[in-house]
Amino acid sequence: MMKSKRFEPIREIAANSAKDLSRAMAEAGRKVTDLERQLQQLQTYRDEYVRNSTQSGGAIDAVKLQNYRSFLERLGEAMRQHEKSLVAARAEFEKRRGVWSEKRIEAESLGRVVDRFKKEEQRTADAREQRDGDEAAMRVAFTLREDSREK
Repeated sequence: MMKSKRFEPIREIAANSAKDLSRAMAEAGRKVTDLERQLQQLQTYRDEYVRNSTQSGGAIDAVKLQNYRSFLERLGEAMRQHEKSLVAARAEFEKRRGVWSEKRIEAESLGRVVDRFKKEEQRTADAREQRDGDEAAMRVAFTLREDSREK
């Protein structure tokens, strides 16, 4: 059996694995993008809330002030949790990107090996065909020479 035929399934498995890892990496990238967008929305909301609250002017009683501070604290905690999730999502993306990159390199290397084997096999087949053609031509020439001597 030819080497290229033996390695082709291995190359195909590696290529499919690289595709699967690429999809997983893309999904992890989308999660990072979503979390970044959500965090930006929270920051914008907090900034608008603070701006609107300070523009309203007038006296703020103790209850309103307590509610304001409490709400800002909860909003800050939500942002901190979101930032933790974002850090974890970025780490997951980088991990997946590294694994995908290794598998992609492996698949490309196997592809080059299979291509090299196919070229070697083609050169061998071409040489064999040339040799067979030369031998056939020599036999014909020899037969013609023998036939001409007999006459």
